[in-house]
Amino acid sequence: MMGPLDLFKSVGSRIYGGVIKWRNDRFDRGHGVTRVNTSVISVGNLSVGGTGKTPMVRWIVGQLRNAGVHSSILTRGYGAKPGEVADEVLEYRDENPDVPVFVGGDRVGVLGRELPSNPAVQCVVMDDGFQHRALHRDLDLVLISAHDSLHTAAVLPAGRLREPLTSLERADAVIVTGSRGIDPSLAALIESAHGGPPIAWCSHAWSSLTVIDQSGTHEVEIDWLHSKRVVVRLGIGSPATVRSQLRVLGATVTHERAARDHQPFSQAEATFLSEVLDADAILMTAKDWVKAREVLDLNRLQVPIVVPRLELRFLDGEAALSKLIHDTVVDPVTRNSAETTS
Repeated sequence: MMGPLDLFKSVGSRIYGGVIKWRNDRFDRGHGVTRVNTSVISVGNLSVGGTGKTPMVRWIVGQLRNAGVHSSILTRGYGAKPGEVADEVLEYRDENPDVPVFVGGDRVGVLGRELPSNPAVQCVVMDDGFQHRALHRDLDLVLISAHDSLHTAAVLPAGRLREPLTSLERADAVIVTGSRGIDPSLAALIESAHGGPPIAWCSHAWSSLTVIDQSGTHEVEIDWLHSKRVVVRLGIGSPATVRSQLRVLGATVTHERAARDHQPFSQAEATFLSEVLDADAILMTAKDWVKAREVLDLNRLQVPIVVPRLELRFLDGEAALSKLIHDTVVDPVTRNSAETTS
């Protein structure tokens, strides 16, 4: 028998689903969609939580750079208070200091303000853009986590989906992330909703570790963590993946400082970490570190900070995805640039 809370969630999901359908129908007819005078690639997802959009955006920016296309990153800047800079923005700027990062919830308004003063930008890569349909995109990529139980998934608030699975039909391509291999059952489910199989399958792996202490910063191999005792602070959407990686590497988590996704780093947390003695290191993601470094006093820490470097690794479909980006965005941008200068 369905309890009151489950009944509320079920009814809420029907109402929410109806609103989403009405909204998507309007956009499908072209109402409220604005096209800007530069190419746009959207990287988004269907569910709440982490699917690896940040490493995918970085990979796309790298593809564009290698093709000679000047790009920018467009992001909402989620989780930042007024006057603050969001963790994802700081992370993008650290990784690609030569790539402009435009920030704001009104994506169309932000580009209208930023593009005139950044005339070199030829392509905008929009982070978390699948639901932000007011901005026309030339390529719509959707990431699906291999860990999501899509067979039983429901829309908010009963489930974790922002939109029903059938919304995949409007995506240009679907990419499965966090995968250990090609899952035929998941591939068939995606194909039934999208109209085609996933274009690519990829995993996220730690390529190295950045060790930070009073003496400075240096890189070490990931097996540095073997037999180490670590305290972790994980303000990310999928902390389970970090815990899993630590187990694989033979590290022991002695304490986990609970944090929600995008949670600001507090002075109380800094005080707690400065008193850590029964561990070999404090491990946090790059998303956590860009906030923590503004609060932590490294001279007070008894153990080093360790930040894994996360990389996207393709299991299948890298060449197909790269070709899609070139055919849809790079080649038209290159032709337009040649025509403009001729």
